[in-house]
Amino acid sequence: MPFNSFWMVGFECSCHRRTDGRRLDVIAATEHDRFAGLDYARVRRLGIRTVRDGARWHRIERSPGRYDFSSLLPMVRAARDAGVQVIWDLCHYGWPDGLDVFRPEFVDRFAEYARAVARLVAAETDEPPVWSPVNEISFWSWAGGSLGFISPLARGRGKELKGIIVRAAIAAIEAVRSVEPRARIVSAEPAIHVIPRSDDPQGLAARDYTWAQFEALDFLSGRHRPELGGDPKYIDIIGVNYSVSMGRRNTTLN
Repeated sequence: MPFNSFWMVGFECSCHRRTDGRRLDVIAATEHDRFAGLDYARVRRLGIRTVRDGARWHRIERSPGRYDFSSLLPMVRAARDAGVQVIWDLCHYGWPDGLDVFRPEFVDRFAEYARAVARLVAAETDEPPVWSPVNEISFWSWAGGSLGFISPLARGRGKELKGIIVRAAIAAIEAVRSVEPRARIVSAEPAIHVIPRSDDPQGLAARDYTWAQFEALDFLSGRHRPELGGDPKYIDIIGVNYSVSMGRRNTTLN
């Protein structure tokens, strides 16, 4: 079993920019970074020994190729001291300012950042690490590339963004495995079923939205768009978020 407990706890770690330009940093907003030790201790008292948490790329790589781990190292040590296994998110919708997700540099920078974080974690613990390189590729490419309400705030570029993010995830997987071959990889994707509207009796748009949920994993595995570099070796553990779409409102059950 790759996880230390059946029940797990997740600490929200989104750090993208909104349409008003404001960057979210939910770890800081909830003060989880300040109280990580207490948070992990509470988790252990519940009998839970596995959590999902996040490394914040925008805080770690403040200038290209220069890493400051002051935001992450205390959390890594707090988890180790509490005996809590962490599934570390490397990118939860956000990246450093000045970096353009649509340029090739994004993939290379992400891979080197992932390698640097993997080295830090390897130096602090002997446990096999568990990584979630990119959270919800499908949702991110839709929300940030098609509808433009989270970073990169683009419209009509969802397929392009999805391909770039998949390439970045593959590069990050190679990077963390180069540091620790025992690393496990979690691919967390939303699972959805979209119901057709009454004015769309054939349901073609709903069908396309529903089937699009599988593209990220198909790209990572190389089943589709092999030019992205996908291969079955990049699929390890699959995580699922279940979402229900009701009209213009979305309810996500995690």
